[in-house]
Amino acid sequence: MKKNISREEAKKSLVYDPYFEKGHYGSKIFQTIIAFLGWCGVISPFLWIIFPFVFPNRANHNHIVVYLEEKTTLHFLFIFLSLSFVFLVILYTILTLWNNYRFKHFLQKEKQYDAERVKVRRKLINQAYNERFGSKDFRHNVCFYSVKEEQNLETDFVKKLYQKGENDD
Repeated sequence: MKKNISREEAKKSLVYDPYFEKGHYGSKIFQTIIAFLGWCGVISPFLWIIFPFVFPNRANHNHIVVYLEEKTTLHFLFIFLSLSFVFLVILYTILTLWNNYRFKHFLQKEKQYDAERVKVRRKLINQAYNERFGSKDFRHNVCFYSVKEEQNLETDFVKKLYQKGENDD
């Protein structure tokens, strides 16, 4: 039988990042600035190479000389990055289509749960509702129903009911 773990235990085993929670504004600002500086470091070499081609008059004024190696490098990078982009688009499109196909044709057709266990749990919950609130026909056909204080369900009512039902078997 699978062990049920609490939210706190799951939080310990999973990756936890306060950046995406409410608050923590100091760390959000700091991490955003660091990410922005990192992207500037990635983009600035490309801008440096492209600058003389886009603004040739400013390049001559600032004494920036365009060498043949820079043209060759820029041409190579353009071809390499274009092919990489096309390859990744095709790859991710194929993977997405394959994943959607598998989900539609295999995962949805297989039962992802224990049918017998669900049947037992449904029986338990229906019995508990019948005891507290009356028969199913009465519950579905009544226009107005006021729940008495002793009929209210505890927060963990269903969990306890299922545990009790599994222990009785």
